[in-house]
Amino acid sequence: MILKTIATLVFTGTLAFGITQSEIDTKIKADLDAVVKMLQNNISDISQKSQKIFSVFEDVFDFEQMAKNCLGKQQWNALDEKQQKEFIDKFVKRLKESYAEKLKFYTNQKIELEKSTQTSPTRIQLPMFLLDSDGKRYDVVYKFYDTKQTKGWLIYDVDILGVSITQTYRSQFEGVLKNGSFENLIKKIESIDIAQQ
Repeated sequence: MILKTIATLVFTGTLAFGITQSEIDTKIKADLDAVVKMLQNNISDISQKSQKIFSVFEDVFDFEQMAKNCLGKQQWNALDEKQQKEFIDKFVKRLKESYAEKLKFYTNQKIELEKSTQTSPTRIQLPMFLLDSDGKRYDVVYKFYDTKQTKGWLIYDVDILGVSITQTYRSQFEGVLKNGSFENLIKKIESIDIAQQ
């Protein structure tokens, strides 16, 4: 259950559109606090609660880049433009559905952010951790990259307990197009629990 809580919070605590490098720490903390308050709200309608929460972070995750990374360069390049768009749409839709289903598992665990670290001129990592009621610590790392555009810094991957989300799902998608059709790939997306970690 604790892993489902982490999975939920990974995709529900972020920032506003157009974040700059200097804003990463303070904005994520502010928006995580806002999301935790939403999670603590006694709204019985999970769909309504999830919509409010997703509105907080919609523009800071680079879902397109995440979808590309999850598919892998070779399989991504094998798709035409229309198929690429459909893959992104289906992947993001399933991602949101799967994480929304996990909202009910949040039970007031303590969440703490650490200081971000610039690992290269175009990469920043921001660690956070969640403390369970028994004091056990679970680590998460948000990975940002510099888009070199007006969008500023965006999240392109998240590590949960040392495991990359995009690498995890790339292993599930690997070889699907080689051994089947694009339709098989879409069926694969619709059948997996993207928030299973």
